[in-house]
Amino acid sequence: MKELKGCGMRSSVGFLSRRELTGQPLMKEEFQRRRLSGCTSLFKKDMLGHFGCVNAIEFSNNGGEWLVSGGDDRRVLLWHMEQAIHSRSKPVKLKGEHLSNIFCLAFDSTNKKVFSGGNDEQVILHDVERRETLNVFLHIDAVYSLSVSPVNDNVFASSSDDGRVLIWDTREPPSTEPFCLASYPSAFHSVMFNPVEPRLIATANSKEGVGLWDIRKPRSSLLRYGGSLSLQSAMSVRFNSTGTQLLALRRRLPPVLYELHSRLPSYQFDNQGYFNSCTMKSCCFAGDKDQVGPLIFRNVLM
Repeated sequence: MKELKGCGMRSSVGFLSRRELTGQPLMKEEFQRRRLSGCTSLFKKDMLGHFGCVNAIEFSNNGGEWLVSGGDDRRVLLWHMEQAIHSRSKPVKLKGEHLSNIFCLAFDSTNKKVFSGGNDEQVILHDVERRETLNVFLHIDAVYSLSVSPVNDNVFASSSDDGRVLIWDTREPPSTEPFCLASYPSAFHSVMFNPVEPRLIATANSKEGVGLWDIRKPRSSLLRYGGSLSLQSAMSVRFNSTGTQLLALRRRLPPVLYELHSRLPSYQFDNQGYFNSCTMKSCCFAGDKDQVGPLIFRNVLM
């Protein structure tokens, strides 16, 4: 493995995971941030396991020890990151397999369960330790996005091509109708619980744009983002870790940042070399204080 120029180490990820740093926590965090910011090229590793395009990836909570991935080969793969980076293991295939393309994934807060949804109009709940399927939640159209409640691992939200945002409780019998938060004629591509105020949910709709919802007041959004351009196609929306900002990805427009209670964007991430055309993509914050962003994800081979 060649040493990466500008970093002075083989792997930034490996360095930060193995290096024993002592002293005040703030000094430790500042050292790690400076170490990463000084790298001209971060560690890169091809993780081969899928047979087709990868449409969704999610890191586990509290450090990202695990990665789950899914795509056009209909399989959900679980990776141990440190071992995968150093080629010491192959991913584990969870037993629950979809009938068509996988579009979205989510860990619960304990990292013991994984939710997967996709083009086969269902969400599968997987047991990570036993690799077994725990439950299946049927929809009437493709499932594009999932979000688990930050305060209750039994509750999750799904957004679908049928124009609905549904909230499910895994403790209810399979025949129980889910709670319908929103219903539009156009598809919802993204949904996310606010990590600090779980009664609030953000959505991205293919025609209605980015919206903020209160689960206590279904069927009517609290806020439409975008000002005079609120009716625009949106593909992805994500809260920052404190729930005070929203990062949104819009079709044929630059990614945009909103303050939680402001309709007008606070910043647009425009670049001459960036053009967001047709394929579905997603976005997220990065960094220990959300200082890196936006990160844009498009489907790739893995």
